[in-house]
This record gives sequence, structure tokens and C-alpha cells, in this order.
Amino acid sequence: MRRGLLLALLGVLYLVLWQRPDTLLGKTLFVVHLGLFMLWQPFVHAGQRLTGRALLVIVAAVAAATLAMKGWLLATWIMMLAGIVGGKVLLFGARAERAFYLLALGFLVVSLLLLAAPMAAPMIQLPSQISVLAFVGLPATLAVMTVLPQGQEGTPGTEVVDFVYSLFVFLLLAVLMLGSLAAMLMFGSGYVEALLQVLLMMGVVLLVLGWAWNPHAGFSGLGSLFARYMMSIGLPVEQWLAALADLALREADPEHFLEQACADMARRLPWVRGGEWVAGGSGKQFGMADGQRSEFTHEGLTLALYTRHPLSPTLTWHFNLLAQLLAEFHADKQRALALKELSYMQAIHETGARLTHDVKNLLQSLNALCVAVAEPGAESSPEYRALLQRQLPAISARLAETLAKLRVPQESALAGRQSAVRWWAEIQQRTTTSPWLSFEGEPSADARIPAEAFSGVADNLIRNASEKRLREPALRLRIKLEERGGRVELLACDDGSPMPEDVAKRLMSGPVPSANGLGIGLYQAARHAESCGYRLALEENRQGRVCFRLAPVI
Repeated sequence: MRRGLLLALLGVLYLVLWQRPDTLLGKTLFVVHLGLFMLWQPFVHAGQRLTGRALLVIVAAVAAATLAMKGWLLATWIMMLAGIVGGKVLLFGARAERAFYLLALGFLVVSLLLLAAPMAAPMIQLPSQISVLAFVGLPATLAVMTVLPQGQEGTPGTEVVDFVYSLFVFLLLAVLMLGSLAAMLMFGSGYVEALLQVLLMMGVVLLVLGWAWNPHAGFSGLGSLFARYMMSIGLPVEQWLAALADLALREADPEHFLEQACADMARRLPWVRGGEWVAGGSGKQFGMADGQRSEFTHEGLTLALYTRHPLSPTLTWHFNLLAQLLAEFHADKQRALALKELSYMQAIHETGARLTHDVKNLLQSLNALCVAVAEPGAESSPEYRALLQRQLPAISARLAETLAKLRVPQESALAGRQSAVRWWAEIQQRTTTSPWLSFEGEPSADARIPAEAFSGVADNLIRNASEKRLREPALRLRIKLEERGGRVELLACDDGSPMPEDVAKRLMSGPVPSANGLGIGLYQAARHAESCGYRLALEENRQGRVCFRLAPVI
């Protein structure tokens, strides 16, 4: 697509030169030429929508350039166009693409020196044989460009023009053309002789500048001095950095991230032909492994790059910075993966701890049955049989709920909602053998609660109170169910001694180490209650009144 636009652009420019730019047909063809240039130009995306103001400015500029079109203006335009094409030549590694743009640059140079220059300066008298050769040779050049094989040039969004090279080509052509005119005036030479003289002088000057740039004579030369201040390599790196930031947001796997980032580097950076990376015991090659090899190592990542030419100090600095940035992203991906695994292990630990306390609560109920069966004549007692009929189904149901948490832990917070009346009756039936425990309150018939969370809190509070009775035999625990605004709350108060202040402050924020494990079960129960939208808090902590309240979060 872009090659076709450039060929059409050059073809219309040839017609403008053939018809002369000051004729009506030449001006019309120049407008067509400008339209093709706007579609081909690599600075602004061709599909971008123009505002009304920008469109008026473009139309005014095209109209002014067309009406004022003369030979000198056309020569200046050709020099600018040659600078743009010349700024793209060295960015292509494939021979076919580079040959295509070199021929395009040669087409523009010949058009400038042999066709546009005589129109700009009437003093230039070019032999008719050379003019005919130019008019015949330029279409032949376009024909050769048409049959050249087409390689991978890149998407329009990745078009790059080296500004320094473009400016250098423009200045060379300006010096060549103006120097030829100056030589004609100073030495009285013909145009062809003056052109050859200026070419010879420019060649000598460029040869001296090339030696001074890299002399290999014991000192660094101008190239090293220039590299210290020119520490920017432009648009390709900026595009790769933007793509790298986007890739870091999309890709979580460290190896896949490195693989895609390095492949994108070979695709976007014109200096890189390929390379290989090694990190964490794994590695992979990308692109083509030929050319000059440069290796960079940062934070366990070794990145080797193959470039067409040896890297200058500027490029070495930039690529070292890019490798360091790539290593930082890779290390961050590895830390995120390790943190994810740690979170998974923490979730397993918390689930196991909660299930352990559920099993302990079940064991407490079974111990109550064992105590009851040890009483004389318990086997034939109607009260004992009634106790078994109440407790065994409840224990079986709670054990089934505990196993269900292992199978579908994500749904446990939503699957346990049931009637508050039913849950209230079941918990009283399970604890009828504890005379020091009393229940108050009666929920409404339509009230529903997360039964699993309520059971976990109530069982842990009852077990902690029973352990506390070993130290304080007169202790009594009162459990009350309250309704406030349609919301069910659980209040548990004992009349024993208060907890130490440091234990009370840390009780709900994490496990509290103690001789009997006080606080670990409540911590797990509180976390489970939070997942169900409830909050367990120590409401009072004073002598004769230690109260916990389980209430919905408003």
C-alpha cells in the first residue's frame, strides 16, 4: 500500500516536471501530487480525522503553493521530499526494501539536479542530450522500483523517519545545488562542470569529516564527543516502551512476558535483528541470530542482542537501560506470582484452621454425649434417648457442612442462610447438658441468618466460656438473640473476670497466643462472619460483664 503511494507520488511529480510547474496542467498535477503525499507521509496517520480549522489551513497552504508554484519552489519541495525518503533508507535491513528507497532517493536527486534546477535558475543551460536522458531514465527507474520484491515494511503506526539523516540529506542537496550555481558564477563553468566540481569538493570534505569522526589515531574523535550529548534515539524506543507498559498490564506470566517483549523489540527497533534471553533457568531465542552480539545482564536476566552494526556508545547506553527496565518488569512479575502462591497457601491455612475449629466444636458435642452415657442407667433412660435423637442428626448435619466447605469453599458464605427460628432451636438442643448456659430472646418467623457464621461464633464463645469455668467454677454464660430493624444480632455475656487489655485489643485482628489458644477460634469465626456481611466485636470487658456482639455491617 505505502509502496504504491510512493510510486504514484513520484510518477505524478515526473508529470509535473514534464509539463512544467508554471502551466495550468502542471499546477493541477501538483495538487494531485500533494494529495498523494498527504496519504503517504509518515508523520501523521492517514486515517486520522481532521478538524475544520486544520482542513482550512491545509487547503489554504495547498492553494498558496499551487498559485505561487515556480521552478525554485518546486526544487525546494523536491529537496524536502528527498530528505524524508533519505531519512528512511538506513532504517531498512532487507535488501529489496533498501534498494527500493535508494532508487526513490536517486529519482528525486536526478529530478532536482537535471530537471528542477534548470527551471529554478534560467542561467543553467543543460545539454539537450542530458535532458532527454533524464526524461527517459526516470520512468525506467520507476519501472525497476515496481518489479522489486516487496518485504515486510511495518504497519503505518510504526512509521519512523530519522530526523538527523533527513536534515543531512536536505542540506547536502542544498549545498550541491547552490554550490553549483556559485561555481558557475565564480569560475564561469558550465552547469555540468560546476556540478562535478562541487561533487568532488563535497567528497573531499566528507572524507575529512569521516576521518575526524572516528580517526583511530589514539583519540576518540568527534563521534565520541557527539555521542555524549546526543542521548536520544527517538521514536522507535518510545513506541517499544509504550508497548512494554501495555504488555505488563496484560501478561501475568513472567516467561510469556519476556518472550513477547523481546519479540516486540526485534519487530519495533530497527537496529535489532534478533537475540536471546536467559532468566530463571529458562531461555529462548527471538528474531535472527546474526550480526554483532551485545550482552546485558540485570537482576538474573541475561539479554543478548544481535545488531547489524557495532553499537555506538549512545545505543549501548540505551539498550542497557532497556534491558534493565525489562529485568525490573520481569522481577516484578516473579514477585507477583510468588505473592499469588503465598496468598493461595494462606487461604489453605485459614480454611484448615477454620475447619479444625469446626471439628473441635463437633468433638465438644460428642464429649457431651460421652459424659451423658457414663451416667448410671443412661442406656435405658428416655432422656438419654431423646438427647441422642436431638444431637446425632445435628452433629451429622454440621459434619456434612464442614465437608462441604472443602468441596466448594467459595460458596460457603452464601449457602448457609436459613431460618433464625430453626437455628435458635438447634443450638439450644445441642447445649441442654450445660446448666450454666442460658438463652434469651425469640426471633421472628421470617428472619434469616447465615447459620454457619452464627454457629461458628456461638460454638467458639461457648467453648471459651467452658474453659474459663475451669478457673472460675461459678461462671455463667447468657446468649441472647435480638432483632433491630429487621436485622438479627447475637449477644453473648459471661459474668466472669475481664480479659487482659493487650489481649482484648488484638483479639479480632489476629490470632492471640496464650496457654489455651484463646483468640484463635474467635479470629477465624470473625473472618468468616466478615465474609457473610457481619462483624464480631468485644462490646464490654469489665468485671462481671464480658460481652461479645455479632451484628450485621451497616
